[in-house]
Amino acid sequence: MTENLVIDAHADTLLKLYFGSLMRFSSQEKDPMHITKAFLEEGKVNVQVFAMFVPPKLEKIGLEVTLEMIQIAKEKALNENFIIVKSSKDLDYVSQNKNSTTGMVLSIEGAIAVERNLKILPLIHELGVRNIGITWSRQNLFGEGVSFTEKKTGRGLSKDGIQLLEDMNNLGMLIDVAHLNYEGYMDVMQFTDGPFIDSHSNAHSVCPISRNLTDDQLEMIASADGVVGVNFYPKFLSPTPEKTSIDDVIKHIKYITDLIGTEHVGLGSDFDGIATTPLGLEDARKMKNLEPLLEKEGFSKKDIQRIMGGNFERVFRKVWK
Repeated sequence: MTENLVIDAHADTLLKLYFGSLMRFSSQEKDPMHITKAFLEEGKVNVQVFAMFVPPKLEKIGLEVTLEMIQIAKEKALNENFIIVKSSKDLDYVSQNKNSTTGMVLSIEGAIAVERNLKILPLIHELGVRNIGITWSRQNLFGEGVSFTEKKTGRGLSKDGIQLLEDMNNLGMLIDVAHLNYEGYMDVMQFTDGPFIDSHSNAHSVCPISRNLTDDQLEMIASADGVVGVNFYPKFLSPTPEKTSIDDVIKHIKYITDLIGTEHVGLGSDFDGIATTPLGLEDARKMKNLEPLLEKEGFSKKDIQRIMGGNFERVFRKVWK
């Protein structure tokens, strides 16, 4: 059914590859990964956003870790027929060659790589990074992340955080507010004019944990013409995570679309960054299972195309320069 690109806005595969040199994108079975090239092809995913997250124990060498992950991505693109997507022209190429290539978008999660020197941001952009998440679930130079255990109030963006937004806007880089606290959300609304995304979060009203988004946060994203990517992590899907299935993902999609419209919802699996997965979405091969369930739920063909990737594609094209 889907004619637009199918896009998953968040996966932590590069971190797994960084820690485990024996892991590959190319193997088909008995692989410890949620995402491989073959899995993406079988699941009909055309563009995968690969986050580059620096764990707390490696923060002091965050730039070096990020650069190594960029190199890993470039090697995979060269050897396994990915294209690193950096522009609308690249999106066009993937769209025209769905049967022979897969798009790879590079994203930084947590902005640790540029914390010591924002002047290197143009170089990071030149290396192919197009999206940056301001924080992870902790404080950094730019802002404060939301706790995994409770809703905490705190500071909004720092002066450096506001400068990061300005520099990203000037370069045509997409702001990702996943993990950012509520006050930071408010500041992003104030200090940026273009759309922003929350690549991998769910609805707090459906599953009331701190990492999920309140209705007013979801409405902020919609008012900025942004997109929220629904996360597949069972603890973010349901108060009974041991019983989660693909139906819970549909439930969050339905709730969010009812609240802010089908133009502002997408997919942000968090594959390779989550310890467990819902039944029916065990890895990227199962992504294709979402379409028939969305159709059964009553979504139109146009709405399904938006949710499966069209919305993220729209924002990518609007922001990237």
